[in-house]
Amino acid sequence: MAAPTPTRRPPADRARSNGSGPTPATDGTRAFAGRSSGRKVKVPELAIGLLVTVGFALGAVVWQLRSTERVQAVVVASSIDRGDTITARDLRVAYVSDSDGVVRLDPSQSDSVVGQVALVDLRPGTMVTPDLVAGQVQLDDGTGIAGLALEPGQYPISGLSPGDRVNVVVGPADGDAEDASPILAERAEVYGIEELDDGRLLISLKAKEKDANAIAAVSSMERFRLVQVPR
Repeated sequence: MAAPTPTRRPPADRARSNGSGPTPATDGTRAFAGRSSGRKVKVPELAIGLLVTVGFALGAVVWQLRSTERVQAVVVASSIDRGDTITARDLRVAYVSDSDGVVRLDPSQSDSVVGQVALVDLRPGTMVTPDLVAGQVQLDDGTGIAGLALEPGQYPISGLSPGDRVNVVVGPADGDAEDASPILAERAEVYGIEELDDGRLLISLKAKEKDANAIAAVSSMERFRLVQVPR
């Protein structure tokens, strides 16, 4: 009687029996799920962070708008030369930043500068302030206004302001004896002051008519000085 022939297992069956074969599909699914669980994004926390960022951005914009609040101011509409009389057509209203320390004229006060005289050249867009204008010259009978272009040393170093009182004194010419009466004008009123490009001061003096004529006669001389006296 012949011996029975041994039965051979397929290679795949042997591999599964010794544990070296491929991992069952169910085990692979569990392994994949375990690896991906650490990458899940927590949506509620992301949304909260986004809302906080947007809130801070909006707060910054609101703060910036409030800190640069714009207000109305009177500005020059067309060029005005020094000495011109200001009319309503020369002015317009513009919105400017309401910064601390900025001097401006409210539109309700525009009538206060209409009819005034410009003390300097004004260009379009310049904010109008009381320091840039002055009233019309009011001369009584027997008075006059004369102008002097003065070098440093011909006027007090402390500086002069409109309304100050000065004596106009003329020194002797070279080689001449001192004049018996060197004072050309007493207690003349400083009416206006303007700094020239070459460093000199143009000072307008309001005085008696005869004194104003005497000042004008020596305006080209370098021997006169201004002496400030009490108002």
